[in-house]
Amino acid sequence: MAGADRFENLIAWQRAHELHVEVWRATNGPPASRDLRFRDQIRDASESAERNVAEGFGRFNPGQFAHFLDISRASTLETKTLLKKGLDVGYWNMEQSSRLDSLADRALQSIAKFQRYLRSPQAKRNAARRYRQNDPNGSNDSNDPNVR
Repeated sequence: MAGADRFENLIAWQRAHELHVEVWRATNGPPASRDLRFRDQIRDASESAERNVAEGFGRFNPGQFAHFLDISRASTLETKTLLKKGLDVGYWNMEQSSRLDSLADRALQSIAKFQRYLRSPQAKRNAARRYRQNDPNGSNDSNDPNVR
């Protein structure tokens, strides 16, 4: 199986992005849009989930990537908490809440599955093989002064 060349190809990012877009839409109109603090907090939490998947992707290291997915998972859980609050205070109805909560659960599941893979011996072997393949001298860093 080939690795992703772009973070947008990762299912974890796609699910987190879908959640963020739907949170944005849900908070775009009243009554949620009137509570600026709540609106900004839930938007930031959901956006943080997708941003951290993208940032982890840019680290090129399975262990570091898994760490960023820890942050993404925590941001998604924060989003779920705020979704519950939005339902409790009447910002959306039960149907909207269930849909948003389901999107958050899907994002959490994909993040957790990806984390399990990244922490596996297979991910470490795949990463080592990929970087050896790109650079037969053992370095894949164009800034490495030992590489010509």
